[in-house]
Amino acid sequence: MTPADDTNAIEALPPQARLIVILDTDPGVRWALEKGLARSGFEVRGASSLAEVLSLGEELPVAAVVMELLAEAGLTEEAVTMIVECPARPRVICVAVDSPPQLVIECMRRGATDFLPKPFSLADLRGSLNRAFEAAKSPSPFPGGITPQRGGAADSSLLIGISPSIQELRAVIKKIAQTDLNCLIRGESGTGKDMVAREIHRMSRRCERPFVKVNCTALPEQLLESELFGYEKGAFTGAISSKPGRFELANRGIIFLDEIGDMHPNLQAKLLQVIEHKEFTKLGGRRQIKVDVQIVAATNADLEAKTKDGSFRGDLYFRLNEVCIWVPPLSARKEDVPLLVRHFIQKHGRFSGDRDMRLSMDDLSELTRHNWPGNVRELESTIKRWFALGKQPLTGTLSIASLTPLGRGTPTVRGAAESVPHVDSAPVEDERSETERILEALDRFQWNRRKAAEHLGMSYQTLRRRIEQYGLAQSPG
Repeated sequence: MTPADDTNAIEALPPQARLIVILDTDPGVRWALEKGLARSGFEVRGASSLAEVLSLGEELPVAAVVMELLAEAGLTEEAVTMIVECPARPRVICVAVDSPPQLVIECMRRGATDFLPKPFSLADLRGSLNRAFEAAKSPSPFPGGITPQRGGAADSSLLIGISPSIQELRAVIKKIAQTDLNCLIRGESGTGKDMVAREIHRMSRRCERPFVKVNCTALPEQLLESELFGYEKGAFTGAISSKPGRFELANRGIIFLDEIGDMHPNLQAKLLQVIEHKEFTKLGGRRQIKVDVQIVAATNADLEAKTKDGSFRGDLYFRLNEVCIWVPPLSARKEDVPLLVRHFIQKHGRFSGDRDMRLSMDDLSELTRHNWPGNVRELESTIKRWFALGKQPLTGTLSIASLTPLGRGTPTVRGAAESVPHVDSAPVEDERSETERILEALDRFQWNRRKAAEHLGMSYQTLRRRIEQYGLAQSPG
């Protein structure tokens, strides 16, 4: 999101949704953020203690609190709960130098909307605030069960995460995007190399020009050559008209060559010519076509080994490898898993109709502990599968017998040890038993609806609807 986009989004907010409190023990940080956010259209107050924030939340319609986590100042996960439960019900954005996965999970369990690593830029904070206000339109996804944002959510960033490795990756992309250097993206399958290529294009001076992707393994050699360079009429049987190639279509933009390590050696020679001379000829043509393209290539293959055995040209390797980006596996950035889970739930929630997919904190902890050999792609597939079939073990084989309908119509998947040889129909809870469960939870927590919703395993908004639906009221005395 560009600064202009931020300004438009902020101007669309009602005045009462623009009051931000900066809770930080450093007066210099408070001053800088106050000035920066004020220029973006926010009304900003500074606070040095939790007591100040709670007092403001009693008196003013605070829309969001940006809170530094600092145990010695009493700014801990417990403080998040106290802030989100104050009368203003502000969104909370946590800021910390260290961000281990369990800290991120605990803050979100207590109601935090986002988590930023320190140091961060003003643009990072503006983006986080806009995400917070978008999230305010739907139930908070973490306390009491993670639920989807209706209608889906557009990606506010292609590279989601707070880990040091993802921060470093974003910094490298920003530098590369200001150049015309050819770039080689390396990493395991499923890490998001395609996303990195698109982010380079989004941030580059070529962002208004085409981004053209070519999968080098999707087509055999001859078809790939015609796809890359185009052909003239009559170049081969069936060529009834001329066709531009992907390089021609990408002129003045970026061409992304995915799985470059599997390109046929004959095509490697022609690609090298394009890189060196910025020109090529179509199949069946004689005219040299000039092009101005930046080449971004990606592979999970060991190109160094391929150059040694002769299956990949060494001169092409060095031409493509003017800059190399390594995309970290998900197992090396576990602290990013909670944010990715939330993103995929919001992204794919539009496919679930009116069904809620509720994830407990135990579910989120299990997702964070998992090694994810298939990386981000595997995590996204898991969330999509859970939407379709209900929660299921992260390991093991899915069988028809392991699907058992829930009382409200959403299937769940049980592990192999719990599988049964046939499908049983679970009894549907009647209205009276649910009413009793809700009243019991509300009485237990002195009608604190957020705590009761968490205890019941439902979202705060769902609990509010149930209370209204059943006409429940607190007993006097």
